[in-house]
Order: sequence, then structure tokens, then C-alpha cells
Amino acid sequence: MSEPLDVESRPDTGSSLDGRLRWLVLAGPPILLGAMFLIHPDGSGGFESLLPISESWLVLHVAMLPVLGLLGVSLYVLLADYSGTVATVGRVGIAIYVTFYVAFEAIAGIVTGVLAHEAHTLPPEQQEGIAAAIDALVGPSVALAIVGTVGALVAVVAYGVLRRRSGAPLGPVLLLGGLPLALVFHGGTPLDAIGMVAFLVGLGWLEYRGYRTSDHRSPGGSDASHDAE
Repeated sequence: MSEPLDVESRPDTGSSLDGRLRWLVLAGPPILLGAMFLIHPDGSGGFESLLPISESWLVLHVAMLPVLGLLGVSLYVLLADYSGTVATVGRVGIAIYVTFYVAFEAIAGIVTGVLAHEAHTLPPEQQEGIAAAIDALVGPSVALAIVGTVGALVAVVAYGVLRRRSGAPLGPVLLLGGLPLALVFHGGTPLDAIGMVAFLVGLGWLEYRGYRTSDHRSPGGSDASHDAE
């Protein structure tokens, strides 16, 4: 009989170098993003609110762009030891997140920052044109953010389903939902940092406790929660 699909197969590496590297990959990007969210300026007022903070806005979002990409790597590592339909759907969600949310960040963060920063040297009548250009970017960037956030949600839900199948309690699985919430509230409110903290707590709980499928096998050696092929 073949091995059941969608089960956890990662060995226990909690005290090894590989385990420490795994934690660096998993926790590093969320911690950095949470810190960046805490200092994220509020640009919800459009061009008028961006103009006085354009330099700090631009620096922050240039730094944030690769970290958002690394978050996709973290999600991939979470699903790397799983096979089956749920894991595959989760990986598709990661690809969607990286493609669309990083594009959103490039437009809403970097492009608008560059435009606002350059507007300092322009006369008022030309600044109006810059303001109109920034306003025109709002619609496409919000659409990209929504699609990217849905991708992250799919990845997190897939991982949560897999962990529940391997015996994890509901509490830490629900806390994983802090990640897509952080992406939704990105910038302007403390909810983005709070969401990232919730995700880290849930992730730490699940990783530290393990809840491997092998710990929930029946005496005969078969997984009681899955039907083998």
C-alpha cells in the first residue's frame, strides 16, 4: 500500500543546524515585516499625505519589497514536505501571492514614492499632474493587492488543513489567519503588525509542538486519519 497523501513527513530537526536555518527562513520574513508595518507611515490621504514623507516612504518600501518576496519562500518551506491536492493548491496560492502582491508593493509603494519624491522639485501646476498619476494607480494596485492576498490566504488555509489532519489543535491554526489579515491592513493601522504577530504565534506553536502524523498512527502502523491507497 502506498503512503497516504497530504501528510507531514518532515523529520524532527529542532536542535540541529538545519532546524535553526528552517526557523530563520520561516520566522525571519514575518518578523521583519511586522517591524516594518509598525513604522509604516500613513499614506491613505493620497498625494497630499505622501509629499512630506516621500523619502521615508520610498526607503521603507524598497526595503519591504524583497522581504515580501521572502515571505513567499517561508510559505513554500511550510508546504515543502507535503504532497497531494491540498498541498498543490497551497503552492498555487503562494505563486499567486508572490506574483500579484509583490507587484502591488512595487506600484503602490515604490512607484508612488518615486513620483511623490520627484514632485518636490516641480512647480504647483505640475504637481497636480503627479497627483493625478498617483490617483490613477490606486485602482490597479488595489486589484493586485486583493488577488495577492487571496493567494496568501489559500496557502495559509492549505497549511492549516494539513496541520489539522496531522493532529494540530484549532487554536494555532486559526492564528495563522493573521498573515492574510496583515496583508489586507498593510499600512496606516496597527492591525497589520498585530496580524503578523498572531501568525508568528500560531506558527511557533505548531512548529514547536510538532503534531506529526506519525504521532497519531494506529497500533497497526496505519494512519487512522487517512485512507491509504
